[in-house]
Amino acid sequence: MASSSAYGGAGLIDLLLGEHGCILALMRHEERRLPSMSLRELKECGAAMEAVLQAHAVEEDQLLFGALGDVPPAVRATLEAMFGEHQEMRALLDELKTIRHALRARSLLARLFELAREHFAVEERVLFGLVRQWLAPEQLLQLGQEYARRRGLQISS
Repeated sequence: MASSSAYGGAGLIDLLLGEHGCILALMRHEERRLPSMSLRELKECGAAMEAVLQAHAVEEDQLLFGALGDVPPAVRATLEAMFGEHQEMRALLDELKTIRHALRARSLLARLFELAREHFAVEERVLFGLVRQWLAPEQLLQLGQEYARRRGLQISS
């Protein structure tokens, strides 16, 4: 992206949605391989998933959830549920690191994929719409620019 005008309206939600698409594609690929993976490969899969899911969750927690401030109780409850799911995913990934049997590792990864899909669906159906109502488009654009800076994306003015 050569200029901020080319960057245009890519606010934080748009960028997070793009990540959802990439993460879901990675999960579909890995799910097809799960039955034939060795324990070592399952752990490597978990490490790759941890890298992308953690990076995604950090941006959501810090940029998106952090920008909302004082929201109505219904929105707060949704945010807390989303944050709780981030914690659950972290716990599954931590447990995977200690597993010594491929069958249990497969089960943990399958649960992780299921949880991530459900999490993304709620964000896409509910949370992102609420955020768009709550935050101004200019603020979402600024958050998107901060996301890009954190990710090392080169966007010039």
